[in-house]
Amino acid sequence: MKDILERPSLAHRMNFSRNLVHPFRPYRFVPILSVILILLGALGGCNSNEEQIEMNSPAPGESSSQLRDQIDGQWLITQPDRSYSVENFLAIGWKKSKQLDIETLPHSIDAWYGFYMQKDIELRFYDSHDAAIAHGVPPARETIKKDAGARIGAATVWTVNIALYGAYAVAGNVVMMCELELASCEALINALTSAESNAS
Repeated sequence: MKDILERPSLAHRMNFSRNLVHPFRPYRFVPILSVILILLGALGGCNSNEEQIEMNSPAPGESSSQLRDQIDGQWLITQPDRSYSVENFLAIGWKKSKQLDIETLPHSIDAWYGFYMQKDIELRFYDSHDAAIAHGVPPARETIKKDAGARIGAATVWTVNIALYGAYAVAGNVVMMCELELASCEALINALTSAESNAS
């Protein structure tokens, strides 16, 4: 009888267990954490947009029609209103070595391997500047990513020196593959513009 009287009732035990629960309830902070995460994501997106704008912005002294890789110096896009043929390059001293198969370069209309000022430069021709960007830039990017000895995709038909291509330039309707660095192609582009200026 004594045990029965001393045993706590069910209601008493429920109140006791309820009092053991810590008053801290984590779910109350879920909305606050969500707001913090959203703000951090927005800030990160702003930073990446600023980097993209900086990378695609013309350098001081350049025209707004010229875009340059300001971070790694691996590409240049210029002269959107120009259209060239291989004869234009021959006229300024670029030396052709071999006409290349365009089967692995979709939408290209001609391709040549040659050199200028002792630097290998491939010329890949397209119908227009827009076509050169849309169809010529992707394989150019793949080409400069190749390690020494790699022969994948468009690279299978190109030159032995493909591992030396460290940059590319788009000048008008032409995608140029530049030996080692962008400066190799810039010299050729400068010669083109000088020839045009002298002719006018």
